[in-house]
Order: sequence, then C-alpha cells, then structure tokens
Amino acid sequence: MLTELTKQVPCQFCGVHFNISRIRSKWEPRSAAFGPGGRGGWVEGRDFTRDEKDEEEQAQDMYDYDDCSSEMGCCMALRAPGFYSPRPLLYDDDPAGGIHVDDPNYEYQSDSGDDPLEYESGASDGEDERMETADDGCTSQLEWTFKVQGPDHPEYDTEFYPLSTQLGESIWTINADGSRTMNKEAYDKSRCYEHIAGPDCRNSRAYLGRNISAEEMRGCHTVQCILAKGPGWKPRVDDLDFERKSRYHLTGVAQIMPSSGDGLIFAPVRHGVNNIRAEIEFMFATSQEELNEIGLPFHPACFELFIQASKQCLGEVDMDTLVRIRDRGCMTSQPVPIENHEHVTEGQGQVWNHQVGHEYLVANPIFVPALKPIIKSAISTDKGFSVHNSPFDARNQTNTVSSAPDPFLAFPIEISLIIIDYLSSQDIAALRLASRAFTHLPNSLWHRLVIREMPWLYEAWSSDPMPYYWATVITHDVHQEKAAREEWDRDMEKQRLVIAEEMPEVQAEWLRNQPQWEWPDHPDRLEVLGLSPVKLDYNSTNWYQLYRDITVNWKQLKGLQNRARIWDAIMQIVGAIKAAREECLDESSSAVMVQ
Repeated sequence: MLTELTKQVPCQFCGVHFNISRIRSKWEPRSAAFGPGGRGGWVEGRDFTRDEKDEEEQAQDMYDYDDCSSEMGCCMALRAPGFYSPRPLLYDDDPAGGIHVDDPNYEYQSDSGDDPLEYESGASDGEDERMETADDGCTSQLEWTFKVQGPDHPEYDTEFYPLSTQLGESIWTINADGSRTMNKEAYDKSRCYEHIAGPDCRNSRAYLGRNISAEEMRGCHTVQCILAKGPGWKPRVDDLDFERKSRYHLTGVAQIMPSSGDGLIFAPVRHGVNNIRAEIEFMFATSQEELNEIGLPFHPACFELFIQASKQCLGEVDMDTLVRIRDRGCMTSQPVPIENHEHVTEGQGQVWNHQVGHEYLVANPIFVPALKPIIKSAISTDKGFSVHNSPFDARNQTNTVSSAPDPFLAFPIEISLIIIDYLSSQDIAALRLASRAFTHLPNSLWHRLVIREMPWLYEAWSSDPMPYYWATVITHDVHQEKAAREEWDRDMEKQRLVIAEEMPEVQAEWLRNQPQWEWPDHPDRLEVLGLSPVKLDYNSTNWYQLYRDITVNWKQLKGLQNRARIWDAIMQIVGAIKAAREECLDESSSAVMVQ
C-alpha cells in the first residue's frame, strides 16, 4: 500500500505531478516522446526482464507490461544510449573506448554511468535482494569522451521492431549463493528500446500521442518555486512588482522534479538560488527555519492563473499568505485546503497514473493551440458590428392563425432582458425556441454568459491577460543558456587575464569594446508567445460566436478544460487566503483590545 511518504511532489495549484510521460506514434519525431524525467526520455519498449521470470513472478509484477502487442499496432524504436544509460557516441574509425591519447579536443568527464537512476518506468520487485553488477569493479577507471559525440541522432525513425524482439543476452544470472548478478550492459541495452503506440495501444505508463499532442502538453514538466528571501536579498531588474513587496521571491525554472522533491536545479540562478528542496506538505514535524529553505512548487502556467484570480478577487498577488497557509499545514500535518478534482485524485500515486480520457489534466491551460483561431474568428472587423445587435438571422414567419398565443410578445424588451438575466444558457436556448419574443437578443447578453459561466476565460475581463515572463520560457533553452553563459564568462575571464598580463597597453580598449552576452529567443518560445492570451475588446467581440465555438469545440480544447479545473482549485486557495487574512485581522484587533 502506498503511503504519503512515497508520493511524488505535485504542483501546489493543480495537484498534478511534474513527471509526466508521453508515448509517440510512428509518424511523430523523437522529441514528441517524454519519459518520466521529461525531455530526452522515453517509455521503454517492454520489460525484457520478464523474459527471465517464471509465471508466478510475472503475476506478482506491479505493472502488466504485456497489455500491448504487435497485433495492436504497437512496436519499438531503438534509441541510442544517452538518457537512461549514458555512453559516448563514437565514429566508426574511433578506437575501443574512444580514447585518443594525443587528441587535444578530448576532455575528461567523471564516470556517472553507475549512478542510481532517479526515474524508473517500471517498479523493480527485487530491491531487497542482494544484487551485484557485472562492472562494479570498473567504477574507478577513468572515462574519456570528446565534445562532439559523433553524428546527430535522427529526429524521425524509419526502422521499427516488433514487441516480440528478443534482447539476445540475459540481464540476470543466478550465482551459486542464490544472489543475482546484473549484466548492466544488457540492462542498459534493454532500456534503449522505446515503446511506439499503435492504434489500439493500451500502455498505461504514459499518455498516448493520438489523444493529446506534444504542443498541448508544453510546460507540464516545468517547475518553479516560491522561496523565502534570504538575509542578503537584493532586488533584481526582472523582479515582478509583487516580488519586491513580498517576503518571498520566485526562483528560476527547473526541467524536472526529483521524486523526493530534493535537488531541484534552476536556471537562471535568481537571487543565488540554484539547488533547493520543494514540498507542499509534510508528514513529520518541522520548523519554520527549515520551511524557509523549502520551496513551494508549481507549474508557471498554473501560477499565471493564480495571478489572474488574485488580482480579480484580492486586488493583489499575496504570496506571503499563500506560503503561510502551506507552512501552517506542514507544521500541523494538515492537508492543503484544496478539494482536488476526482480525476486528479485517481492520478496521484507513487508515480502518476496516465489514464485514458484524462489527458486534459496535463494540457497547458494558458497556451491552447486550438483556442487561438476561435478567438481570432470572434473578433469582428466589420464596421457595422455592434454588441447591441442580434447575432441571429431573421427567422421565417410562421402561420400566425395556427400559432399558439405568445404572452411574452406583450412584454417590453426591457422586461424580457431582465427575465433573461436570471436564466442559464440552456434555458435561454429553450426560451428562444418557445417564444418569438426572444428570437433576437443583443450580442452583449453572451458577454454576461461568458463572464458568469466561463469565469476562467480571463481574456474577457482581465486588464492584463499577458502571461508573466516565466510562464513563456522554454525551460530546456533557459538551462542551455545557463550552461553556455557560464562557459562564455569563463572564456571572457581567461581573455581578460591574458590581456592584463601580456598586453596591458590595450586592456582599457579591450574592456570598452568587449562583446556583450546575447542569446536569441528559442523558436518554440516565439510560437508560445503567438498563443498568448489577448484582451478581448467588449465592443468588437462577437460574444455569441465565442461562446458557441468554445462550447461546440469543448472536447478539443483540452487546455481550456484544464484551465476550468485549475481555476476551481485556485479559487479555493484564494478563499483560504481571504480567510487567513481575516483571521489575522481578527487576531490583531483582539490584541489591540487586550492592550
């Protein structure tokens, strides 16, 4: 039975884990596959260790890896070692091991191939058994690689293997004393096979590419945290207004969430924070001092919804009370005051349960590809358009002799509109069918329906729907920039020292003309910015068309489905913040009265 201690750390706002997997289809590029560790990973083709187990052992497996078969259209692609089992990529004429003693382009790297894997796509049932790896005696040997590791991997695969493919060598051997020895090379090879989804794929270890696109899932792995300001905190030019006023600040962004929440690596290093732990609740008693060093984690897209809801309901973004609620829950072992959607509850566990039909849970709620054309189409460029006019064409006249009396025709239009204000969209549709008095209603009526029935569509009411910066970044690009900037700074420092020592006469001119750091926007970020929410003008928006198109296309708008769900959770948090602030005011008033 799973305990709270084994669960991964979820987003504070949406409740979904960060370690989400996706299985691509044959026609998709390799970048469309996500492993539990995010970008660059994949879901294993199948569990090759089952080939070496008897029927009883297979029945005890935590996961059933044989749900899929080649008859269902599933197959495997062979990926080069890298994410799961790092090995240098070599050219055909490279020597064994890739070591060129006199090649100046080689650089030494420490051996990390034997480090324990943070993420396993399947649970091991032999953790408590004595296990030895075949190459344990080689861990102290030096490993040499070179900077350009052979030819680039192809982005699209053209060769696929049936699921019945055999590995060709055993992963385990049984020793005389009953212990097992792992053939690590064979094990690493088995993990290089990627599962490719067929039309009838049943793999439950990831969401299937046919059900949700990689573009819709943007940012599902990205982690950002709120953290207490340190004693030497100084403002940065990129700080948001509410950061400057708060006791807390935002970190950079991390590419993955370690299963324990410990060891988050951020880029950029904001306010000196590079590596911290994140958590939203605790099972053990802790101290406020410890909590001040533990981040409150979230998806940046979810935090953007918190920003919009906070500005609407509170008039400001109150990070202080938000963290205080988290801290109080941790100190008292109380859960976060959110009643999660039932689909979230079903997904939570030691690893995320990727259930078919629940793909919307990991769709980006801000950047929704299918929403942009709907928004664009609803913005009228017709000079004769008016929200006071009816969006409907004239209805054909019926035979008035045989028609039943229509009492609503005797009402003034003002009375009809008052009646409409109390009705839902379904009731209004029924009333329009029943009475000709409601055939032509002003377009502005659907603006009220959007505000009332779609409060999460903040494009309709927010004064500033543009997402905050960290919701728009491409996380792996930010981390690449971090590494490149560190190397660039080292190179510039070397040049400065050489010039200062050997050419001091030109040092002043070199300092004046030295190049400035530049890093172009990633193409994916430009695409994301193109999907950013825009403010809808009241007078030029066809509110009926917008309401209708969102309703009709609801099943395809997974990001909006997720936004509606997260909005409900965030409104619960905003309500808890209101209550905590009122409680604080009451305590302050009581203290004043006592004095």
